[in-house]
Amino acid sequence: MSSPSLSNPSLPNSSLLSAGALDGIRVLDFTGVIAGPYCARLMADLGAEVIKIEPPNGDLLRVASPRRKGRTPYFAQLNAGKDSISIDLKEPGAVELVLDLVEKADVAIQNFRPGVLADFGLGYEAMKARKSDIVYCNLSGYGQEGPARNYSAYAPIVHASAGLDLTMVSHQDDQETPLNGSVPFADYLTGVHGTTAIMAALFRRERTGLGDEIDIAMADVIINIQAFELQETQHPLPVDRILYRPLKAKDGLFVVTPLSGKNFRDLINAVGHPEWAEEMPLDGPDFALNWRKLLDSVEVWATDRTAEECEQIISAGGCPVARHRSVLDALQSEQSLYRGNRVEMDDGGGKFYVPNTPLRMRNSEASLKPTTPTLGQGNESILKNWLDMSADEISKLTEKGILFKPKKRTKKA
Repeated sequence: MSSPSLSNPSLPNSSLLSAGALDGIRVLDFTGVIAGPYCARLMADLGAEVIKIEPPNGDLLRVASPRRKGRTPYFAQLNAGKDSISIDLKEPGAVELVLDLVEKADVAIQNFRPGVLADFGLGYEAMKARKSDIVYCNLSGYGQEGPARNYSAYAPIVHASAGLDLTMVSHQDDQETPLNGSVPFADYLTGVHGTTAIMAALFRRERTGLGDEIDIAMADVIINIQAFELQETQHPLPVDRILYRPLKAKDGLFVVTPLSGKNFRDLINAVGHPEWAEEMPLDGPDFALNWRKLLDSVEVWATDRTAEECEQIISAGGCPVARHRSVLDALQSEQSLYRGNRVEMDDGGGKFYVPNTPLRMRNSEASLKPTTPTLGQGNESILKNWLDMSADEISKLTEKGILFKPKKRTKKA
């Protein structure tokens, strides 16, 4: 499996780029699973030094599927470019060690249930006492305060409680119950919102010298993305809704979105039916009905054509269209390869592809770093570089159980 060059004529020459926009920023990542790790990884993509602080059993995602040779590429993708130090916070002296690291950090990110990290003595106030301008980001299901603050929450729980599941049902034909599972939108979107707030806090700190505490709730994020549905339910009159449904071709599915008048004209001309402008106009009172008729008619037109042919014909005409691809096909599409979007990693369990960072900068380096830390990999190097500790001091911390590093497996003879 070979990895393509990330250079192409449309993107900046990496040799001419300056360091990442967050070069010199140090981040302590106390998070696990998806939302927090993705938030911190985006900062690593932009050049920040991200240290993942893990308990002796590591991030829960380290044992997630798929697995090979004891490693999971799922964890690797979400934690690329970070280093790892494993600290048992229950051991005497462990919290003080972390607070020593806080003095050298710019940002701390945590997604424990509200109050858990503070109970260890590592809440915002405790860190602020040691580093007055620390930016401390809390990510949780329902926020740091309020009656639901202590509710356990993974993405499926938030999707249900914040309305997303029933919203998705409302967009389906003849579907009364929520669909099984989904991509954990709440996690990834919360991670992005967390990164955004951290950037704003760092910018404010540059101007004022003040740090900040951030509170991002997954439920708040998911409620925010349902703008149409929220306003629809408060409208006094029935609202005509258009559905972006998949259309069947000879060998697959595709979707079209003729939203504007130009899109509509481009579509009907591309498929050779300009008469549809009169038969099913999309600019009158029967808009919703004609939208359904139009999609049905396009589907009839597509009967003897492949999804790729439909995509090519309609796209050439100017109307937005796409055939349905798998995520792997999308990653390996011509456009993804052109943008250098396919990056090869090897976490010790084998080679695999991951998408490059969606954050692209013209004049500074921004890319996924194709390395992933083993548990406690940076115990020695982090404490030496950040705290100027000697090998003997670090060894004593390991003997006390404060630092943890898995023993290397020995091959049987």
